[in-house]
Formats: sequence, C-alpha cells, structure tokens
Amino acid sequence: MLPPNGNPHDYLSWAPYHWPDCNWCNAKQAREEYLRNAWTTCPYAVRDGKVNPDVLTLTGSKSMVHMSQSVLYNAISYVIQGGQSFSQQASSFLDTFFLEPATSINPNVNFGQLVRGPGPKGRIGTFTGILDLRGMVKVVNAIAMLMYAKSPHWTDQKHAAMRNWMGQYRSWLETSSLGKEVASKPNNHASFYISQLAVTNIYVGDLQRAQGVLQKYFNSTFSDQIAISGEQPFEAVRTRPFHYRCFNLEAMITNAKLGDELGMNFWKAKSKYGATIQTAVDYAMAQNPKDEDVTELAPHVAAVAAAYGDPSGKYAAFLRRIVPDYQGQPFWYYDQAQALPNSPGARSSNPSAGDSSGGSPVSFQCPAVFDLGEDVEIDDGVFVTCDQLRPFYELPPVGA
Repeated sequence: MLPPNGNPHDYLSWAPYHWPDCNWCNAKQAREEYLRNAWTTCPYAVRDGKVNPDVLTLTGSKSMVHMSQSVLYNAISYVIQGGQSFSQQASSFLDTFFLEPATSINPNVNFGQLVRGPGPKGRIGTFTGILDLRGMVKVVNAIAMLMYAKSPHWTDQKHAAMRNWMGQYRSWLETSSLGKEVASKPNNHASFYISQLAVTNIYVGDLQRAQGVLQKYFNSTFSDQIAISGEQPFEAVRTRPFHYRCFNLEAMITNAKLGDELGMNFWKAKSKYGATIQTAVDYAMAQNPKDEDVTELAPHVAAVAAAYGDPSGKYAAFLRRIVPDYQGQPFWYYDQAQALPNSPGARSSNPSAGDSSGGSPVSFQCPAVFDLGEDVEIDDGVFVTCDQLRPFYELPPVGA
C-alpha cells in the first residue's frame, strides 16, 4: 500500500478512530473487495476511542514503535554488556529506517493517520499522525549511547547522515501545515510534538533552541493542561480518559526529562492552577481505571518517584500493587533519580533556568486556545467546548 503520492519512502498510516459510513455493502461481495472500495469511495466517520481493526493492515505505526524500542534496548545492552551483536543490530535498524536509500523513510509525516475516503481528506494526512513518530526520543537516546560506547558500527559518516535527516525532519515539524497545526493543539498531541521538536534540536546540536522549545511549552500549553485537582481536562473529556491521562503524562514527563538533560528543572513547573506533573500523577493514581489498563500508569509513577522522591512510600506501594515485579521492568531501570540531576528528587533545592513556580492558583478561566473559537479540535474530527471542560477544571484537590 503506497501513500497517495505513490512514493514508497513516505510514511503512511490510517486514522485509527475512523470507520466507513456506507450502507451499500453487498453480502456476496468478497471482504477484500469491499474494503478496497470502502477505502476510496466511502466517507469515514469518527468514533472517538474505538479503533478500526483494519488500520492494522498497515504496519508503519507498529514498526516505528518496535524499531525505536529495539534500538534502545540494543544500545543499552551494548553499553552494559559490550557484545558487538547489540551494537550491530542497533545500527542495522537505524540504517534500514533512516539511511539506506532502498528502505529509508523520508523526513516527514505528510500521510500519517490519513482519513480514507473520497475528497481531499483521502489525499493528505492529519495532524494526529505526528504522534506515530514519538519514538524519536528513544532513537536519539540510543544513538547517544552508541556514541558514548564508541560503537564501531555507528560511524561518523552515519552520524552525519542522521544529523542531516534530523535537520530535515525538524524543518518539516516547524514549517509544514500539519506541524503548525499540531503545535497549536492544547492536549497530548502538542505535548508529543514538543518532545520531537526538542529532541531533533538536541540531535543536531542546537541546545539553546531545544531549551527554548521546552520553555515555551511549559510557559504556555502546559499552563492549561493540569487543573488544581491534578485532572487533565483535555484528556478526561475523551472516551478513554484513563488512557489519555497516561498518554499525556508520558509526553509531559518526557519533556521534563529532556529539560533535565539540558540543565533545566521543569519538574517544579506549575500550571496556572498551581499543579505540577506530580499533581497529575497523584490524581491519576486515585482514579478507577474501570475497564482500562491500570498498568499504563506504572512507568509514570516510577518517573515521579525518581523525580520528586517517595518519602512516604506511596509510589512504591502503588507499583507493588499493580506490577508486583516492577523493579524488574525496563521502566524502573529508566527512572532513577541519578538520571535526573536537576529534579527535586536529586537535589533538595534547584533554582535552575526552567524552574517556573506558576504563582498562586487562579480561579477557572477558559483555556487560551478558546480565544480562537468556541470549538477546539483535540483529535481529528473530535471537538470540545470550554463548557464541556469546565467541570473537570473545577474538581477539588484530592483529599480536600
């Protein structure tokens, strides 16, 4: 399956929550023929949170996730154990995805999470597709480890070629219509966009620009993302609120970790309601996930325990309850206070450049994004109003 422009090097995935809205299906028609017709002739309607299983017929999204995780695991194994096979495998995956002329992906997501059907929507991706490349932070971490360990397989030539790819991708994120659109969103989409924009700047060596990207996020978008209770209204309004709370926590924590690497302390950054990332994790821990997966929260609890400390043992107790062997999980290895030297957990006091107190909490205000209109699109075809969000902002703090 090729993207609409026919270029096999351009990334392609389908919007997961869109379903064909046709009533002309012939019961005698072969399923494959029906799907082919539906993909191009049926209008598609959004069903928020309900994944259309046929999106899995394209493997790009899953491959990006698996590649980034495999590269990271192999790089970690190479640093710890020194086996050349780990270095070789990590380099091979990177070559295949980014550098080899026959197999490499172009540095854009023009056709990410494309909505199928007739008309212009079937010819260009959506702003949500940029999420598919959120594993770029793991890729950059892996390369940093290969370089630290002086991998013979990750050569200066490959590093230069990868910097060129990253530079082009950074430019696409900043200048494309899809990149500009996702940058304006108030929820997890913008949070993950910032992760990618910051880490591409880090990779190409523009650390000051990376700092600016993160500082702007924590001074603006982040300001409306967490209510005084710790609730995340733009995520709670979705059909799978527990999942989306965890999803945005992943991005916010990643952004704070990137800042920590750059000598900044965004762990203390507060929303305009006086809430921090820790407040959001504490709130999520107190929620009933119902039929959602509570273990999605585990890595974020471990990160907060490392970043803020766990003097009462509440984070360790929560982790023992939901993941009894949590200390044997990869996320526990990633989340150690020593890896976050600018966090409160590593220092008792750290008035670094990224430390933003947020001042005193304010009473409810419509988020700034509503200055642009009454309805705000938070996923493709999913809109919310300020009135829908208000009850989530006005919840009392946990324990109040």
